Amino acid sequence: MSDEMKKPGGREYTVDEILAEYGSKGRGTAAPEKSAKPKKVVGFPTGKLPPIPPAPPGDGADEPTIRLVKKPPVKEDKPIPEIVPEGVGRSIGARLHTLLRRADHFADHMYDQSHPGEEALKAEKYTPGVDQEVLPGDSAPPRRPRLRLVKPRQLPPDTPPAKLAAQYQKGLKAQGLRARLALLLALLAALCSLELPLLSWDILAGDLAAKGLGVFQLRCWALTALLALTALACYEILAAGARQFFTLRPRGESVLLFAFLFTLADGLTAPRMPGRAGFLPFSAVTALGLALALRGEHRRRRADRMAAKTASQVKTPYVVSMNPTLWSSKPTYTKTSGSSLGFGSQLQMEDGGHAAYRAAAPLLLLGAMLCALMASAGQKAPERLLWAASACFTAASSWSALLAFALPYQKLAERLGRVGAALAGWPGAARCGQGGVIVSDLDLFPTGSVHVAQVKVFGGAATEKVVGYTATMLRVMDCGLTRPFHDLLRTHGALYREVSGLEWHEGGASGIIRNQEVLVGTAAYMHLMEVLIPPGHNVKNAIFCAINGQLAGLFLLNYAMGGAVNPSLSALMKAGAAPVLATRDPNLIPALLEQKFKLPVDKMEFPPVNRRLELSKPAPEDAGDLVALLSREGLGPYCDAVVGGRRLRLAVRLGLAFALAGSAIGLCLTFYLTSVGAYASLTVPNFLIFMAAWLVPQWLIANWVNQY
Repeated sequence: MSDEMKKPGGREYTVDEILAEYGSKGRGTAAPEKSAKPKKVVGFPTGKLPPIPPAPPGDGADEPTIRLVKKPPVKEDKPIPEIVPEGVGRSIGARLHTLLRRADHFADHMYDQSHPGEEALKAEKYTPGVDQEVLPGDSAPPRRPRLRLVKPRQLPPDTPPAKLAAQYQKGLKAQGLRARLALLLALLAALCSLELPLLSWDILAGDLAAKGLGVFQLRCWALTALLALTALACYEILAAGARQFFTLRPRGESVLLFAFLFTLADGLTAPRMPGRAGFLPFSAVTALGLALALRGEHRRRRADRMAAKTASQVKTPYVVSMNPTLWSSKPTYTKTSGSSLGFGSQLQMEDGGHAAYRAAAPLLLLGAMLCALMASAGQKAPERLLWAASACFTAASSWSALLAFALPYQKLAERLGRVGAALAGWPGAARCGQGGVIVSDLDLFPTGSVHVAQVKVFGGAATEKVVGYTATMLRVMDCGLTRPFHDLLRTHGALYREVSGLEWHEGGASGIIRNQEVLVGTAAYMHLMEVLIPPGHNVKNAIFCAINGQLAGLFLLNYAMGGAVNPSLSALMKAGAAPVLATRDPNLIPALLEQKFKLPVDKMEFPPVNRRLELSKPAPEDAGDLVALLSREGLGPYCDAVVGGRRLRLAVRLGLAFALAGSAIGLCLTFYLTSVGAYASLTVPNFLIFMAAWLVPQWLIANWVNQY
């Protein structure tokens, strides 16, 4: 057509003839039928039209001619020619015709996605809803790792739990006796430091004056002797403090060591110091600090022995570990059957109190020494150096410094030991925080909680065959129904078969057994796979088996949930840990757990079937960091270990906050009182009350840690 138009005197075509030639294959229009002749489409321009040049002379410029203008090529689509008539009326008509064709195409296809097909409706009806996982790219950007200037130390040897428990048992009873003796001597020193009506020292004044001794001198020597005896009973505390100081790694024991040395020296020199008459040394305060430190060390040793003994009860314990990004890019706790590898090493590592005083102890030692020098030599009173140093170092060595971890840890270890759980020391507790907790079939329903109540066979199939096929499929699926169907298999004398082509679906699985397609799952799964279920047999807590598309068997199940499941899940949610249902049993979906067992499934997460398979059986290399060991199955010990570790971490941090605050405030107060020489204000009774006041929060926190 275009060639004839270019010839001189050629035929002229109307717009309708041109549209009939090119106007049926535009973008956005419906595809023509196969029998129709392919046509071109007039593309509707989205931008401004290019200017139309004037017609050349001699070519019939007085009559409107038609030029073919092509759009610039698009990357995705092929270039489509566009017809632009030079006449204004014809141009508007062509574009209006194209617009009408596009409107018709849109009207024909506007409801294509509004009405899903039958398959989509069926899948929506019979498939349980799942939670979508937050991918690493969708979550917040990871925090920049902190720079650690401390070189990593060599880890303690990974001693087996049984051997470690025997080591902790040696000398434990003797240490407990020495802790009681030290506390008794410290309380006796406190009594000697107080002015009590029943204990009057004035009675001995006459006899002592005849011998050339004073009551104050006698009391100072008695207090010094009691302090020395207390130090002998607590020798391991002072030895640890000396070892830490001379290796340039001071801890809380080092502060206690300096407090003991300056207090002992002050007690020996106080009777000869002018102006000290009637103002006793702080021997009772320091002695109580040593006794409480030994008591804290004894409690931690008892807790470690109990944890090691619990971990050694079984050869193959359940390992509770934490993976930082296992589910939804957040910390996730898993429980798998494994070994006690790494447990002994973590149990011997330093606790949270030692880790905090690694940074605080050097500052406290330096601050106490500077305060003592400024309060004595700085005030031109060098005779007050021992007294000021004794007060400053004793105040800096808080009584609860070595109890912040030991007290709550010992109480938690006793509770976990009763349920068969052992926390992997402070490193295990430090990893417990907010995140997800993988809950499997055996966590909700341990072995013996599920029973097959009734077996019904359809279609004349042999019972042994149906039972064997169903038990085989459930064994390959590795769900919580494996054990009850194994017992059923032995009862009916059936055999396991070989399965090939196993495929998982929401609500069941399919496989090939002896060239027959076998479907095993719930009633909803059978409906989804178009297996006809007779009326009256559409039950929820049952497993169905279909062979070659025909229903072959129905197994009615009885689920008996333990009484500890609901409280354990509630404790997890209150602690900020969200249960993640990684169940393989086709029946264990949120709808059944909510309707039958009244579980708060709205606060749980239910991943898709492929992710449930991965989460319920993680690979050994993805196990994560060790948190605890369990010697019993079930959700109770699992949740107690996770929640208890989280509460222990919080309790230790709060206890250390109070201990360090008491040390800082006490150091400031003693510096001020010693700098002004306020002997009458800085007395032993006042000092005892101040130190005991900071110990009260520690006892309350320790009693709170296992109340869940």
